Amino acid sequence: MRNFLTLNCAAAIAGVFMATATYAQTGNGSDISGPAAGALVTFAPLNVPSAGGTGGGSGAPNVAASSAVTGAGATLSGNTPVISPATNQPIPLAAAQSVGAVISSGSPADVASTSAALQSAGGPAGATATLTNALAALAGATPSSAPGLIIAAAEAFNAFVASAPASFFAGGTLPAQFLAIHAALVPMVSSIQ
Repeated sequence: MRNFLTLNCAAAIAGVFMATATYAQTGNGSDISGPAAGALVTFAPLNVPSAGGTGGGSGAPNVAASSAVTGAGATLSGNTPVISPATNQPIPLAAAQSVGAVISSGSPADVASTSAALQSAGGPAGATATLTNALAALAGATPSSAPGLIIAAAEAFNAFVASAPASFFAGGTLPAQFLAIHAALVPMVSSIQ
C-alpha cells in the first residue's frame, strides 16, 4: 500500500511539473537559447481520462473540448508567440504555426513537415506517424467527437514520449514542433478532465 501511495504522489507531482530543464541565456538575457546543450527535458505523461469519464467521450456534446481544439489550433497558427509549458521559453513561430495548421486543417504538408522534424531529431517512425495522424484528426473535431480525438492525441503523445530515445529530449536538439504539440495538448486534455 505504501508503494502505491508513493507512486500516486510521484505521479501527482510529475503532473504538476510537466517538464524540467536547465536553461541558458546569453548576452543581456534577451537572447534566450532554450534548454542548455546536454540537459534533458523530461515530460511526464499527460493525464488522460478514460473515454467514459470525459463528460462527452461517449458521443455526448462537449463544447469545452471542441473549443479547446479550435483555440489551440488558432493560437498556434497565429502570429503571437506561444510559450512552452515545458521550457517556459517561446516556441519558434514557424514551428508553432506548422503544428497549428496540422490541428486546424490537417494540412498534409504540415503533417509531413512536423513528422520530418520529429523523426530527424530521433523520434521513432511509427510513434511519430501515430502522433501526427492523431493531431491531424483533430481538424475534424465536433463537440461530440472532440473528447475522443483529444484522448487519442494525448495517448499518442504519451506513447511517443515513452518510445523516444533519451537523446530526443536533450537540450539543443529537442524539436520546436514537439514543444508546440505539448503546448497544444496540455489545455486540450485539461478541457476534458
